[in-house]
Amino acid sequence: MAKKGFFDEVTLFYGGQQITLSKSDTEAAVQHTAAHRAAGVGYRGAARAPLAIPGFDIVHVAENVGPVLDDLRRQPNVAIGTHVWQVGDHQSPPLVPTGNLYVEFKPGTNAQTQLAILNELALSIREVVGPGAFRLCVTPPSPNPVKCAVILQSKAEIAVAEPEFATTPMTWDFAVPTGRFIASQWHLENTGRPIPVIDVPNALYDASYFKRGADAKVVEAWKFLGSLGDPNLCIAIIDTGFATEHPQLRGDGRKLRTPLHAASRNTDVSPYVRMSNGSFGVMSHGTSCAAVAAGALDAQGVLGAAPTARLMLIKLDVLTDEAIKNAFEHAMVNGADVISCSLGYPTPIPLSTYVSNFLARVAREGRGGRGIPMFFAAGNANPASNNQPRQVSDFAAHRDGICVTASNSLDQRSSYSFFGKQAFICAPSSGDGGVGITTATCDLSRDGRSIVLGYTSGFGGTSSAAPLAAGVCALMLTANPDLTVPQIKDILRRSADKIGPANAYDASGHSIYYGYGRINALRAVQMAAATRPSTPVSSPLDTSSSLSLRGRVESPFLNVRSGPGTSFPIVRRLSQGDVVPLLERVEGFWRIGEQEFVSADYVRVLSTIPTAPVATRKGRVNYAFLNVRSGPSTSYSIVGRLKQDDVVEIFETSRDGWHRIGPNQWVLGSYIQIV
Repeated sequence: MAKKGFFDEVTLFYGGQQITLSKSDTEAAVQHTAAHRAAGVGYRGAARAPLAIPGFDIVHVAENVGPVLDDLRRQPNVAIGTHVWQVGDHQSPPLVPTGNLYVEFKPGTNAQTQLAILNELALSIREVVGPGAFRLCVTPPSPNPVKCAVILQSKAEIAVAEPEFATTPMTWDFAVPTGRFIASQWHLENTGRPIPVIDVPNALYDASYFKRGADAKVVEAWKFLGSLGDPNLCIAIIDTGFATEHPQLRGDGRKLRTPLHAASRNTDVSPYVRMSNGSFGVMSHGTSCAAVAAGALDAQGVLGAAPTARLMLIKLDVLTDEAIKNAFEHAMVNGADVISCSLGYPTPIPLSTYVSNFLARVAREGRGGRGIPMFFAAGNANPASNNQPRQVSDFAAHRDGICVTASNSLDQRSSYSFFGKQAFICAPSSGDGGVGITTATCDLSRDGRSIVLGYTSGFGGTSSAAPLAAGVCALMLTANPDLTVPQIKDILRRSADKIGPANAYDASGHSIYYGYGRINALRAVQMAAATRPSTPVSSPLDTSSSLSLRGRVESPFLNVRSGPGTSFPIVRRLSQGDVVPLLERVEGFWRIGEQEFVSADYVRVLSTIPTAPVATRKGRVNYAFLNVRSGPSTSYSIVGRLKQDDVVEIFETSRDGWHRIGPNQWVLGSYIQIV
C-alpha cells in the first residue's frame, strides 16, 4: 500500500468498478462480545462516539489510531476491532469491514483448488451462493478482510472478491420544491388555505376561493415518482411566441431544444408581434403556457408540472396549412414526447383535410411508432359573440387529440370553457369564484425596446389547462416511457376524478363539460407505472435469461394490490412463507404478476435460481428422520419428512443454514451431509 498523509490507500475492484479506499488514521470500529455489548468499555486515549453503525462503536482519536486499535483487540470484551475506510477522501461516510467477503471463482476452477485458496487465507464458508460462489468470513489467523480481497483479486482463479462493509444509509427522500410562492400554485396542490398573489405586493387570495383537493395532484405525483420527472423527456409548446430568457424557460441553460418559427422556418421564436398599425407588441401567452407545462424551478419557487422536462418552443403566429404542418412535423421529427397547443381559429371552422390527416400521422407515427399525445385547449369565451354557447372546434375537435376543458379552484366548471362531445378531460385553471394560475409572463418595456420578464397570478383559461395536462403526461411517461397514445388516453380516462354534478356524466362516464373528469396526476402516474413491462433480472453468477428473482412473504399475511400503492384495490392475499416471482421494483413495491403488486417491506429477496431448477449440490440425510418445512425455520409448517440416507438436491442455502430442496421445501442444514 502507498502512504498518503494520514491514510493508507488501497485500490481494488468492487461492484465491477475500480475504487480507491483510504484508511482513517483517526477512527477505528469496535464490536463487543455479546456478554459485554450492553455495558461498553472505556478506551485509553480514545473518546467514545455515539453509535453510528448498528453493531459497531466508532472510536475517535486525534491521530495514529493504530496502537489504540491494537490495544482494543487484546481486550477480552472486544470481538472485532478494525480500521475504518472511506471511498476517496476522508470526508465521506465511514465504511467498516464486517469480516465477511463475497468470492466467485472463475468457471472451470475445481473444488480442490477453491478449497486450497480459501484455506490459504484461513477463510470460513458462511454460505454457498452458487457454483463456485461463496460468502466467507475471516478467522483469527486471516489477514484483515480488505487485504484478503486484494490478495484474492491478484489470483488468476478469482473472478470476484469483495469485502463486505457496514455503513449508515443515506436516505434519498424526495424533497418537495420550496420557495416564496410555491403555495401560490394551487393547481399543483390545493390545500384550501389562502395563498399569496405573486404580482400584487402583500396581497392574498383568501380561503373562500379554494377547495382542498381541487387540484391536479401534481405534488403527490412527484412524491410517488420520487422526482420532478425525467429530464430526457421533451414537451413541444406550439404558440405565438416565447420569452426564451425567462428563468422558467431557460432553466439550466440546456432546457430549450430546437426552436422553430413555423411560418418562416427559422429559429426566431420571440414573443414580438406586429400590430395592425405597424408597431410591435409582446404576447405573453406562449411564455405562460410553456411555464405551466415545464417551467423550471426558480428562485421564486415557481415551476411547471414537469419542471425537469425539456422544452421545444414552436412559434405559430399565422394559421396556414403549411405553417401548421411545419409546426407539428418539427415536433415529430425532432423528438418531442408530448405536444401542447392552446391555439385555435377565431371562428368555429374545422381543420382542413390536409392538416387533419397530418395530425393523425403525428398521433400514430411519432415517438418511434408509439405516437405523440397532443393536448389541445378546448377554447374560451362562452357565451360566444352571438351569445350562443360554442362547442369545441378545429384543433380541439381532432379525433386523435386530447381536448382539455377547464375547472376552477373550487372544483367547479369554468363557465368560459367551450364544450362538446370531444371534451376528453378537464384541468384546473381560472374560473368564476376561483383564482388564476401563478406562472411566468412577459411584457414590452416602457421604452418599447426590450422584453420585461415577470410573473403573474392571473393566467388561466383552457390555455392553461392544456399545458398542465401535457406536463402531467410527461410525468406519466417518466413512470412508463413506452406508453402509446391509446394507452395514455385510457389511463387519463380511468384515472380522472369525477367533479361537478353527477348528472353531468352519461352512462359511459363522459361529460360534455368535464370530459371524463378532472385530471389526477397521482393516479395517472401510478397506473402508468403499473403497466410498465418487467425488466429482466440478471444474476451476478449467471447472465442467462433463465434466471429470475424471487421473494418470500415474511409477514402473517400480505395484501396483493392492483397497483404499486395502498390506494389501489386489494385483489388477493398471500400467506407467510409463500414464494413469489419478483418481476419489477416500483418504488416501495414489487410487481409479482400482471397488475399484482405487494409491499417490498414484507418480502425477503431470495437468491437467484434457475426458473427450471438445476441442482448445484446434493446432500444426504445423516439423522434418523428430518422434517421438511415450508420455510427456512422451525416456525414454518411441516410439509414432509425425510429418512436417514435419503439424498436430496440443494438449490440454495439461507444465511441461517437451511437448505431449500424444492419449491417451498426447506430442511435444516446441520442434518444434511454434502455429497
